[in-house]
Amino acid sequence: MAAPITQYEDFVLNLSREGDQYMGEVRASPAGPSQKQRLKWPFGNEPHDLLRAKLETAILKGRGYRAGPITAEERVLREFGSEVFTAVFRNSDEIAIQFATSLRIVQNKTASGSAAPVGLRIVLRVDPPELAMLPWEYMFDQSAVDDNGKFICLRKVSSLVRFVNVTAPPASFHATRPLRILGMIANPGGPDWKRLDAEAERDRIEKALKEIPRGSVQLTWVPGGTRDDLFEALQRESWHIFHFIGHGGTQQFLGDDGQVRSEGFVVMQDGKGGADIVFASDLGIILDNNSGLALAVLNCCDSGIGGTGLSSVGATLVNSGVPAVVAMQFAITDGASTRFAGQFYSSITSGCSVEQSLTIARQFMRLKSNVEWGIPVLYSRTGTCVLFEAGAAETVRPQPPPESPAETKVSTNREQAREELRRLFA
Repeated sequence: MAAPITQYEDFVLNLSREGDQYMGEVRASPAGPSQKQRLKWPFGNEPHDLLRAKLETAILKGRGYRAGPITAEERVLREFGSEVFTAVFRNSDEIAIQFATSLRIVQNKTASGSAAPVGLRIVLRVDPPELAMLPWEYMFDQSAVDDNGKFICLRKVSSLVRFVNVTAPPASFHATRPLRILGMIANPGGPDWKRLDAEAERDRIEKALKEIPRGSVQLTWVPGGTRDDLFEALQRESWHIFHFIGHGGTQQFLGDDGQVRSEGFVVMQDGKGGADIVFASDLGIILDNNSGLALAVLNCCDSGIGGTGLSSVGATLVNSGVPAVVAMQFAITDGASTRFAGQFYSSITSGCSVEQSLTIARQFMRLKSNVEWGIPVLYSRTGTCVLFEAGAAETVRPQPPPESPAETKVSTNREQAREELRRLFA
């Protein structure tokens, strides 16, 4: 295996809306920031929920199918990805220049051979909910030379992170070996929930970890599928990764403002043979009992979906304090989810960062499916994270991304205020 990418330089891109115009701004990058500028959005007045539905149909029809160089379903995703990439990274003057220059900077650092490989991490901060609901992971660069490189998320040198704005960075932590993974399978079945081939995914994860030196990784499965079982497992020991295998979805409700909203959930077992809907906010409270948790992997459908009035499970958990979450933005087949899980953990325990491990897992998924590789979404509130350093005694902790001058000023003022409160109370 080539040297793992353990360091990424952030290309922080903020997308906002002013009136009826979408705006883009590079907050930070290896080449520096950019001015805010209007984006020539390619979809006009087409409702974004209909656009998402069109893309979801293509994924559902094309998933699990790999025949010929390009399927009709993949072509739909390529056309969408190309239009989005062109609007943001080609037709947006300053953003395009900063992006091309940043890529060149990290490629030159890697080519020099003087240090470990360096990647470019596209940190996407999307304010308009109708844009957040779109699958940005399928961005497609027509100018790239090789076929895989045309999809941004399949490139070795680049990764995409959905960054969640939080009021404060997560508390730092330092995890020592063994890397502790807590797995949970919730498979209630019944008329509303199709039985999953969860054992295949479980076997693949265990197989991926078998080659790791004994004592370096500890994989434990929750002995049950209820929320009580999970709560008790989290009380017994500290865990670095939580991996959930089950169903997910969204449920609508009427907000305090009278607007119809939705919240994501996962499906656990109720202990009586039925299903138990666990909303994202409740799952966040349960996981909050484990201060050492660095990553949650939700291998369940619709756990990464974003959109108007919708709080996805992935984003909610990050807001609750989990540094990083991998979630699924569309329904995914058992076969694709199994391939993803096995390769993802194989890469994690080879010393790759979470970002690179996800890229490698995507590439492995694409060998069997033209479209499903873009379903996983990485939400984060921290910097590049390496959970397992091969050959080292300890793992490293994730570092917060560099703050902008404005953010640094706010952080300084907040700390001064806290110090003044401590002095008064003393």
